[in-house]
Amino acid sequence: MSKIKLRFSFTFVVTFFCIVSVNAQAKDKSDTSYLKLQLDYLSNYTYNGRVDSIKSPYQTITASYHLANGVYFTGAANYLLASGQNRFDYFEFDLGYEYKIGESISGELYGSKYFYNSNANLLNGNISADIGGTFNYDFGLFQFNNTADLFFSNATDFQYNPGVEKNISFGNANKEGSWSLTPGIYANISSINYYESVVNRKLNGAKGAKSKIATPSYPLITNVTSVKNPGVKLMEYEFTMPITYDLNNWNFTFTPTFAKPLNPISTNSIITTTLANGTSTSLANNSTPYSERNLKNTFCFQIGLSYKF
Repeated sequence: MSKIKLRFSFTFVVTFFCIVSVNAQAKDKSDTSYLKLQLDYLSNYTYNGRVDSIKSPYQTITASYHLANGVYFTGAANYLLASGQNRFDYFEFDLGYEYKIGESISGELYGSKYFYNSNANLLNGNISADIGGTFNYDFGLFQFNNTADLFFSNATDFQYNPGVEKNISFGNANKEGSWSLTPGIYANISSINYYESVVNRKLNGAKGAKSKIATPSYPLITNVTSVKNPGVKLMEYEFTMPITYDLNNWNFTFTPTFAKPLNPISTNSIITTTLANGTSTSLANNSTPYSERNLKNTFCFQIGLSYKF
């Protein structure tokens, strides 16, 4: 484990428990613990405004338990619905804490762990864990939201998502039901180490796959891909407008999202061919995918239904 991961993990744990202990007294005594089950459908998986060449719709089953003091535990199973690829593609487990300070400040601290099917083809499929938090301030006319994350794969990535949104609601959830509409615009600023590692995995074999051949099969062909323009970049703008309906313990959500990807990621690959006698040759080429050289705006939507016990 890298020093930055150790330092951040320690800081996260200390901050997590400090805020829990300080903020616990500020919680409304009427708050109660509850279990929540949720079923979601996502029309196409998107990451940093990018989509795979093959459409990837998902059905997600989520179970979460929320304690009265703000701590929550979540487990989610994501089932890929793409033609000919029906399978549980990845699982996610979260530990988090929701906080509120006064009337204007709210947010979360959380840590996540991901487990992938060996055949998973996700654009971020080498990210094994995530530590982050949100800080939101309500100005009245709009809410200013901030999310910061550290993602861990072969290298560490930093991601920051600022955004503004406005919640418009009406109705009564305990009677005829309540509606809310929350238009928002977000930016995604991120480093791109994850991209290099996931491209190498795709070109050299699925992650976790074990060879059934005891001895090497020649010629051996290996591919090493590197990003030609690394660094922290503005990856996309997202426009969202979640529509929710609440009635007693039921919640229905429809979230359309329009993403405008920015700053194409350029890659260079070195393909090395090794013969049985030990001789090898290498060839370098521009391996930037067509989709990355021709970025397009994307649209997807998510439909969710949940029940609180």
